[in-house]
Amino acid sequence: GAMRVATAMKNVHYVLHAPQGDTYADLLFTMIERRDKRPPVTYTTFQARDLGADTAELFKNAAREAVDRYNPELLLVGASCTAELIQDDPGGLAAAMGLNVPVVPLELPAYSKKENWGAAETFYRIVRTLCGGMARPERGTHKTANILGPTALGFRHRDDLKEIRAILDALGVGINVVAPWAASPADIARLPEADFNIVLYPEVARTTADWLKRQFGQPMTSTVPIGVGATRDFIEEVAALAGVDPAPALGACNLPWYSRSVDSTYLTGKRVFVFGDATHAIAAARVATEEFGFTLAGIGTYSRELAREVRAVAKQHGLE
Repeated sequence: GAMRVATAMKNVHYVLHAPQGDTYADLLFTMIERRDKRPPVTYTTFQARDLGADTAELFKNAAREAVDRYNPELLLVGASCTAELIQDDPGGLAAAMGLNVPVVPLELPAYSKKENWGAAETFYRIVRTLCGGMARPERGTHKTANILGPTALGFRHRDDLKEIRAILDALGVGINVVAPWAASPADIARLPEADFNIVLYPEVARTTADWLKRQFGQPMTSTVPIGVGATRDFIEEVAALAGVDPAPALGACNLPWYSRSVDSTYLTGKRVFVFGDATHAIAAARVATEEFGFTLAGIGTYSRELAREVRAVAKQHGLE
């Protein structure tokens, strides 16, 4: 989760206290996502024989060398699940080194939390470090929004961004910052300048959006625009937050025609079970029942943080 955020951003580096062989990030981002460069992660790669010596010194050397080599604007430091067990406290070690770069310590309990929580916590810690203590900025008359949540290795995040940009353009709403995707630490520091936040993926962005709302009075969207009905609700929600007419973005869409043209003998009334991350499971359940005429037999997710929302959808459909 932390690597997805770090790899999505610019001028950020992540020093990970990890044993030799725990370098799977290279595979995730260069082979699965097919990025054209390695992820911005430096590993300490300690070995079994190092456990009888000073592993803390190994971490400090790795952090110092990463800053000298990559010259990042922000340094993330953390430990892999195995390195947690030796309790070297990477955050405390990095803070005591007096590095000439802001350091964000990540305490991500890998044995009790999962990937999306790690991504959300990492994004939140970065934003709180870079925006904490700032005063509420003066905002102009032209409404702007932040788009929060897209990361590296995200399911169709880049394609989703293209669609959301087109919708905002049709509404005449400006985009202040997209984060974490392609955002630099300097961009993160500009998040408070927007009038409101668009939360595309609550698993990643809601913790941060809640904090921005409390700290800077920025409202946020609650609808994820997947499916025709949800997209229309999203457009109306954004238009209301921006004080503009939603009509220009409520244009033609082929999906309602497609739904009506489907042979009812084959699809209507079929029973489906939906499972996935909470955002997509909730969206797919709505599309299946409202737009395709399926019957929802069950819904599930591995996203414990959004269990309440998934259970609410299940209750609407009379499911346990």
